[in-house]
Amino acid sequence: MKQKTFTRFFFLCTCLICYFGVTLTLGQDTTSVVNSINPKSSRKFGLGVNLGTTPGVTLAYGLSPQLAIRLGYSYFKYSPNTTLKASGEDVKLSGDINMSILGLSVEYLPFKKSSFKVFGGVSYIDKGDLSVILTPTGTYTFGSTVFSPDEIGNVSFKVDYGKSIAPFAGIGFGRAIPKSRVGFGFEVGTYYTQSPVVNLTGEKRLSSMSEQQAKVQENMKDWQYWPILNLRVVFRLN
Repeated sequence: MKQKTFTRFFFLCTCLICYFGVTLTLGQDTTSVVNSINPKSSRKFGLGVNLGTTPGVTLAYGLSPQLAIRLGYSYFKYSPNTTLKASGEDVKLSGDINMSILGLSVEYLPFKKSSFKVFGGVSYIDKGDLSVILTPTGTYTFGSTVFSPDEIGNVSFKVDYGKSIAPFAGIGFGRAIPKSRVGFGFEVGTYYTQSPVVNLTGEKRLSSMSEQQAKVQENMKDWQYWPILNLRVVFRLN
């Protein structure tokens, strides 16, 4: 119910932004109105590259000098394989981080002479999961007994946001379609997702970690905000 209320509120805000954007465009001088009608002067395409928490590309279409529609795709995949120190002991960390998001958004610049903007839209999260395995690398002594890494076992931790629809919104600087051929900017915002599903299991001597899964799941039920923090490079295509 909470997510439905947020989604309705978000789409209401988007409609208001579009309404006021069109109103401001119609309220400009005659030259501005002519330019907004002329496809060659305002309805241009832009290609953007995001570098940050949601790396990917966006294709933008200008409805007016202050309003643009953007179609974006974000993708990230990383497989860590390293050794960490935990309680003074070496622990091997391996796993996978996967993200794949398709989004449709509106970008609006409320001030004519500034590149400050607000943006918002809706996305489809195809993948959003983290999976890591922690494995001890040395022998451990419990009392008078020495255990090898194989005898101790490992801990597996997974977080999965599943396939879902997620609205998002934010602010930033920089146009989706720059005035010159190349432009730069940044964006800050957040996705509002469903709560992730947690899976925590332990093997052999670490099997007791499985008992903590319900507690971790409860602690992460409010992890519904996926941050957006990107630097952008944008190219005007026509």
